[in-house]
Amino acid sequence: MQSLYRIFQDLDRRAVSEGMKRERCEEIVALKRRTIESAQFRQNPLVAEVLAGRTTFVAIYDSFSHAFRGLRRFIPKSHDPAWNERLDNLAQVIPNVRHFRRRSYFAFDNPLGSTLYGIIAGVGVSIVIAVEQSSGGEPGDAADFVTGEQGALLMALMAGVGFVFGSIAMLKYRTRDYNTIHAREAAGYMDLNLAFFRSNDDTAWARMCAAGVQGLAVPTVRPD
Repeated sequence: MQSLYRIFQDLDRRAVSEGMKRERCEEIVALKRRTIESAQFRQNPLVAEVLAGRTTFVAIYDSFSHAFRGLRRFIPKSHDPAWNERLDNLAQVIPNVRHFRRRSYFAFDNPLGSTLYGIIAGVGVSIVIAVEQSSGGEPGDAADFVTGEQGALLMALMAGVGFVFGSIAMLKYRTRDYNTIHAREAAGYMDLNLAFFRSNDDTAWARMCAAGVQGLAVPTVRPD
């Protein structure tokens, strides 16, 4: 489903392509109002919260971003159905938020968890090699290999491999798409549009559109 932000951007581009005429901007504003009033979006609990004035889309975005900001994205996250459902609701409004999904502690989407998997694999491989090499030898030879320098090097190597693959997975699953708008900027844009909607001042809304669609862009600090 196309996000509300994308729908509004398409309407803004239509206004630009037709010369930003005041009459056309009034029609665009009317279309935006009908879109917000549609059942598809009014049933979205986050839209309802923002329309009620209890929060903003920027604040909602920040609540997700905080858990994945900086070094926090390296840490495994527990599966959280309520969190993911709220994220799905946010994705109906603004794009580029899929990297905030919480999969599970065991998901291969972060370097820390994958490094641990690498160590476990290293231990397993060390045991297999030690058992094969000590066939017919002393029972303690296998344990000496696993706990010795060779076993430690093998585990370190596997841990390094796990870290590398985990970092690649993090770039795929826990990093925003740099080829599209930053979600916080999109959230600021939507907050401004819904502020006009709540004020019932379609004249000012259309005047802003006629003055230039770029005037609707809201500069926001991007902590991530």
